[in-house]
Amino acid sequence: MLAGGFAAQHSRVPLSPDHCAILFVAAFLFLLIRRVRWLAFLLLGFTLFMQAGNSIVADRLAGKFAGESMLTQVRVADFPKVTGVTVTMLVEPIHDKRIPPRSRITWFDPPQVPAIGDIWEFELRLRRPRGNSNPGLFSLENWMFREQLHAAGYVVAGKRNRLLQAGELSSVETYRQDFVERTKKHGGSAAPVLAAIGVGTRHLITRRQWDRYAITGSSHLMAISGLHIGLAAATAFYFIAAFSGVFRLPGNHLDQAAIGAAGMAAAYALISGFAVPSQRAIVMLGLAAIAFLGRRRADPGRILATIALLVFVIDPVSLMMPGFSLSFGAVVALLWFARRYWRPRAGLRIFQLLIMQFILLLGLMPLTVLIFQRIAIAAPLVNLITVPVFSFITVPLTLTSMVLEPVWDAASVALLRVSAASIRGIEWVIGEVAKLPIADVFVAGVDGVSGAVLGIALLPALWIILPRGWPGRWVAVLAMIALVLNKPAAPEHACIDAHILDVGQGLAVVVQSSDHTLVFDTGASYRGGGSAAAQVVLPFLRYKGIEAIDWLVVSHSDDDHAGGVSTIIKQIEVSQILVGEELPDVDHRILGCEMGQAWAADGIGYRFLHPGPANSLSGNDSSCVLTISAGNHRLVLTGDIEAAGERSVLAHLPFEAVSVVLIPHHGSLTSSSPAFVNRLRPGLAVASSGYANRWGFPKERVTKRWEGAGAVVLDTASSGAVSFRLCERDGLSRLREERLQQRRFWHDSEAH
Repeated sequence: MLAGGFAAQHSRVPLSPDHCAILFVAAFLFLLIRRVRWLAFLLLGFTLFMQAGNSIVADRLAGKFAGESMLTQVRVADFPKVTGVTVTMLVEPIHDKRIPPRSRITWFDPPQVPAIGDIWEFELRLRRPRGNSNPGLFSLENWMFREQLHAAGYVVAGKRNRLLQAGELSSVETYRQDFVERTKKHGGSAAPVLAAIGVGTRHLITRRQWDRYAITGSSHLMAISGLHIGLAAATAFYFIAAFSGVFRLPGNHLDQAAIGAAGMAAAYALISGFAVPSQRAIVMLGLAAIAFLGRRRADPGRILATIALLVFVIDPVSLMMPGFSLSFGAVVALLWFARRYWRPRAGLRIFQLLIMQFILLLGLMPLTVLIFQRIAIAAPLVNLITVPVFSFITVPLTLTSMVLEPVWDAASVALLRVSAASIRGIEWVIGEVAKLPIADVFVAGVDGVSGAVLGIALLPALWIILPRGWPGRWVAVLAMIALVLNKPAAPEHACIDAHILDVGQGLAVVVQSSDHTLVFDTGASYRGGGSAAAQVVLPFLRYKGIEAIDWLVVSHSDDDHAGGVSTIIKQIEVSQILVGEELPDVDHRILGCEMGQAWAADGIGYRFLHPGPANSLSGNDSSCVLTISAGNHRLVLTGDIEAAGERSVLAHLPFEAVSVVLIPHHGSLTSSSPAFVNRLRPGLAVASSGYANRWGFPKERVTKRWEGAGAVVLDTASSGAVSFRLCERDGLSRLREERLQQRRFWHDSEAH
């Protein structure tokens, strides 16, 4: 059934309810035939996932309301996250069928920060779930699907936005909010982690904290998982058993403790948000308690398999969540360790704990490489220190503080402060380890598609699968080294690989030759913080194994082209920056791009066609225009030049036809003049534009003009990142539209 669910994740075509019904009937018929029951369960898993996915898609914002301003009443359903001057929150509609069940909205510069449970009247502008599509990078659209979010958008600034009712909370929400406020008051810098392990909310955790924990492989400490649930259950079990024994309560004290432990675990899971790891832990403890009360010896493997199936049947889409694979994978690795390595001898326990951490590193490496594209090499050392502190100090004291708060406030506060001190100690250790150069290794070129790299990623698990003494176990170590050293193959001599990245309404192009890399523009900076450079360009360079930029060309100073320059020069080595306009606040030596400048490397020629030495043009028309030549095959990168800039280019153009053109100014009517289009006559023309952008780029008239000149016209809003190879010998090849390549049945297909 799980295999069927995983198969459904890769389906491009949605099944109608009628098709799902037919598959259900077929599955039940196959159940009657013993030899093909495996096929019956495969079909059941496939159909369950498809049906759940169709339900999520059906609840999305109707296309006719996308982009429209709608005055509506909504309830804030979770803790809002504040980032700089931006608030991001999850809202649910109140008696408004136009608004889908769950929407993620942003409010810029709010006069008041909303709170969980508030009812607001907002003027909202929503869109259907959609995100940028780039090779090997995080997919916002996939994330919104698995989180079951049906729309995204923002609050339109104005006086129409008003608070109608404050804090309409359930008892659980009230408890969670009160605890968060207590952590802020008494936890100091440890408050975000205290809130995360206490009530499962992570809205206070900063990006810097996430990065430190991720680098050291200790992110699991901030997510309420089986470890936390198990500690809560164990604490309750021993306390109730001791209490029953001391006061001689009637009945079997251990049975009472088992029931109380299961109840404590259930309560903790409830207030934590009941995430997949919590679901797995609570069901496992429940089944173990039933087996204990029934005096039956439980098989951990059978219990784990039953839990995985139950979690999948209850919420099939949870199969996509990293927590599903990682939590179940970790328990499988620990069970394997307990069966083969654990020996109850005190002198060996520290050594055995170290072996356990090493087994977790290797056993989960295939998952961490495929999901996060990284190996936290320092994780065994860090977890050997931090997990015991969390297990015996941080979590027990936090839970005890939560229990004591209604009856003994002073003791509750004291315990919370001690717990916060333990977290600060852990964060000091994590911070020091994160500074080590080999603490964390990013694995390039892994996106679940590359068969060779995927095979190598699976090999480290051999260490725990094969018996001790088996010669093939050492392949695991070799595979780990291969992953660390892995680097995607660069194009051969006299070839380039060009990637017009999907950065929304902006531009960023990466051009890679055999030994050099050129980046043309950096995308925009974001009003709420961050930039396309941080979220797309730099991760893409890491994915391609590129460690330095030889030439960074910034066509002009508009934010959608130059918004990420400062981010890039801080994060990666840049040899030379060439600009069309002066860039303020850039601490790097900068040269102007000028018509006639030319150089060659790796059999590839580079030449600026614009602006001229006595350039009197400004703004968009000051953009650098660069031609990249592989023999007689050329790529022209145009920036935002308009009609005047195009005339200047044509006056000095040393050739007539090209292979690929980046359509000027995202496909604006002020560019792509007939003379310019007819002179270049490319085989491929690409517009870098944002989905549903307010200017309607690329304009239909512009698209038809390029098509009339014989070009295939693509735009990043519809195609995602557009990649291709240009070689002296073979010309244009390997054309790839990322959105089409990675398409899944839940991806939005409505026209932009």
